Amino acid sequence: MELEITSLHQEQYERDGFAIVRGGFTADECDRFVAYMMDLHAGRFSVEGYPPRQPDDWSRLISRSLHHPAGLAWMLDPRLRQPLRTFLGDEPDGVQSMYFYQGSEQRRHQDAFFLPGCMSAWVALQQVSARNGSIHIQVGSHKRELIEKRHFRRDENGELGPWYGWGQDDAFDALFARNGLPEIAIEADKGDIVFFNGRSIHRGGPILDEGAFRHSWAGHYIPRSYNPWPYESHPRLRVSFDGVCRFTPTH
Repeated sequence: MELEITSLHQEQYERDGFAIVRGGFTADECDRFVAYMMDLHAGRFSVEGYPPRQPDDWSRLISRSLHHPAGLAWMLDPRLRQPLRTFLGDEPDGVQSMYFYQGSEQRRHQDAFFLPGCMSAWVALQQVSARNGSIHIQVGSHKRELIEKRHFRRDENGELGPWYGWGQDDAFDALFARNGLPEIAIEADKGDIVFFNGRSIHRGGPILDEGAFRHSWAGHYIPRSYNPWPYESHPRLRVSFDGVCRFTPTH
């Protein structure tokens, strides 16, 4: 099965900074992934680098330099390759995946602040709504300012960055207000995929049913030709859809 990316999807992504592809994964695929992650969480099987968690630890699981088999398979699912290539304008390389057991309620941010050059493919593994924490995206914010880590410190000439002295979360809230653009809540059914630009300001929405599960997965990708990386002490592993793993320059 291939994902059909229509001209409407492309127009929406360019205009709004995101596009939704309904039913990209089957319900059975989603259920099997959830069952795998619940078994991994409980220690019913083991994967090197992913020890069992405490029963009440439902924090997100981030895979960057080490990937568990299911997460890697989803990150490199062939159906994602062409949509990502279309939106990135280049061959995509996977650099990170995240599994969410519950809604995050994370404050506003831009993914490209953490992973420069990236875009995301977020998949709802169950129905996602305000009950268990939807995603809130500021429409069109991908065309406005991108906050970078260097903006919070002095440059090589001792000049203050534009966000020097600000807290990171407060800076994103201030930029959100400065943009003056609408924010919408994304609700999704099981198997839906939300592709969104790494420059888009977004957050985890309020969770009305405290403690509710909101199984979802996100893959983060960069263009094959993109090399800048701000973390000198942590070289970046990137994985292409043809299975080649490589580290890129850390400068």
